Amino acid sequence: DAHGSGHKGVVSLLQEFVQCSKHFQLPQHRPILQWNFDNRIVDFTALEFRASVAFLLDGIPHHAAGAWHPSKKLAQRDAAERALGFFVGRWGEQLLEHQREWAPPPLPVSAGSEVRALETFCQCYPACQGAGLRWSHAWSSGTCIAQLDLPILGVPHKFVGTPLRSVEVAEADTARRVLWYLQCPGYEGAFAPDPKSPAVTSREIPAAPTNWASEEGEGCAVLMAERKTALMRVQNRLQQEFARHLRPGQGVWAWSYETDEEDVAWPPLCRATVQVPVLGRAFTGAWARGQRDAQVHACGLVSDFLGGAGTGRGMEAVEEASEGDGSECAGD
Repeated sequence: DAHGSGHKGVVSLLQEFVQCSKHFQLPQHRPILQWNFDNRIVDFTALEFRASVAFLLDGIPHHAAGAWHPSKKLAQRDAAERALGFFVGRWGEQLLEHQREWAPPPLPVSAGSEVRALETFCQCYPACQGAGLRWSHAWSSGTCIAQLDLPILGVPHKFVGTPLRSVEVAEADTARRVLWYLQCPGYEGAFAPDPKSPAVTSREIPAAPTNWASEEGEGCAVLMAERKTALMRVQNRLQQEFARHLRPGQGVWAWSYETDEEDVAWPPLCRATVQVPVLGRAFTGAWARGQRDAQVHACGLVSDFLGGAGTGRGMEAVEEASEGDGSECAGD
């Protein structure tokens, strides 16, 4: 149909655009476009999806996200259209409009002056529209990663550098990469993609930071949806694998909860136990803050017991349950 062909067309166009990169040889052992989907619950009932796509462009890993939609197909098409619209449309217009009429001011190019140079450059570079630099930092094993939030052509961008020993050095590293990325005069040779980096050699492009595409307040909705869909997946799997073992009207599981009576915080410490009659087993999760987190942990034990994505372990479990009186699996 027309809708389906349009969807296929825009994803294919994005792949062709990425493959046309002339400055860096794309790896042959993995998909050109790598897709991921977030989901969230709207009005407590409706499920929405947001697609993000990862790809290498001139040796640099890029992650682009679309808006929320009621289906994965629409979400994927939207993300592809936005990526194409930005890299082909917006950047193309920018280059045509400003490559002759715009001249940057003198900028420092010495080591340690990268942040100051980027601040000056962004104040006058038309694509940045005078935006200021907004920094955030993440520490791991004594090293700092500096993340820069910067709108380019009205689209929010996040840039990160490599882990380094201090905030100042990490910010300078990220700023130097951004100056190179924007081809600021004097910094055209300040960085070069590494053909041996994990983004090139690994089977998958390294994931972007958690909730990198979420606005403030969206994180909780995404997390709630992930937890709810995790429960739904396990429940659906039990229903599909053991349908012939269920009596009419029999549920696949039953939940009970206990709380720590000495805990005064909110939400209180809770531990969930799920009885799965068709398996003849009970699964007790670890203590967690709130009933939902406790339920998710116990549900994970059920999923682990079933043996991942296969169905063989599930059918073995029914046979074992029919021979014994039932047992309990507990988390730490």
